Amino acid sequence: EPQRVEAVNVPFVYATVPFTDSYEGSLSADYTLPITSDIKLTGGVRWSIYHLPGYTTSSLNPNLSFSYETYNTQLIAGYALRHQYLLQTGFSNMGLPTEFWLSSDDSNKPQYVHEVSLTAAQYLFRHQYRVSVDVFYRKLYNQVEFSGSVLDYFNTKADLTRQLLCGHGENYGFNVMLNKCSGRLTGWVSYSYTQAKRRFESLGTKRYPASHERPHEVNMVGTYSLNKHWSVGGVFVYASGTPFTAPAYVAMYNQNLLISYGEHNANRLKPYVRLDLSVNYKWHGRWIRENGINLSLYNATSKNNEIFYYISTDEAGSFAYKATKFQLRILPSVSYFCKF
Repeated sequence: EPQRVEAVNVPFVYATVPFTDSYEGSLSADYTLPITSDIKLTGGVRWSIYHLPGYTTSSLNPNLSFSYETYNTQLIAGYALRHQYLLQTGFSNMGLPTEFWLSSDDSNKPQYVHEVSLTAAQYLFRHQYRVSVDVFYRKLYNQVEFSGSVLDYFNTKADLTRQLLCGHGENYGFNVMLNKCSGRLTGWVSYSYTQAKRRFESLGTKRYPASHERPHEVNMVGTYSLNKHWSVGGVFVYASGTPFTAPAYVAMYNQNLLISYGEHNANRLKPYVRLDLSVNYKWHGRWIRENGINLSLYNATSKNNEIFYYISTDEAGSFAYKATKFQLRILPSVSYFCKF
């Protein structure tokens, strides 16, 4: 019965992945060409060489940016090509915050990305406020994601490198931010919209969300100064849940753990919401320029956010995946700081 998970006195042998030693060296050069007092063109190139026993490669990474800057306005447009030789992935199927690194080789080519970005910012009301907008598009190649589970480490026949999904992808989105730069109340509010899609050769032509994709994210940070000694602050975070691949069944067969998964990254953790509050008291000393005590409350609303999912069975032996949450919902803290 694949829906029943039971193992008694099973001699598990951990699957192992050999260590690798890789080396990277680079040279870079940049040049800025002033066109006018407000406009400049900046270009550069970075050459890198990578070596792993039995595998050596090199790459050129050019970058170009155009900027227009005045006292109140900033506009920057840029393009860059970047290569990365260390590949990062993790246990995306259960949402675990556990990741590992792999060296590029003949089987897993170096990742590279073409990136185009645009940034615009404007100061308002005598530099009391700043509004900025960032837009970006990235085309990514040789992307990898791990399609297995942490449970695969217990499988004597497991080969972790064979469970890598390889393909291409694209990231795009924008960020809008409003800063309050001066006055008793300072801080900022931002909203980000991001899409991170991947297409893997072994899964056909369908696009899947990347394991780190958070389509919507809101951040608010504020500090209000009551007087020269006391100030209060707060941080609010809202973010969409990250994707994960839910298992369909788990079974033991001939001392091997068999796991079958549903559609890749078709499930998501619930949205992450958190509010932090703090109070600061500062004073000046004779030998220390500034002293301070901070009282803070982490997750003041006691929101029970999900961290990741794990496999669970009930008394009847039925299989299910269940969310793990923070054990301590509210975390108070006291700290002392000083500036010389």
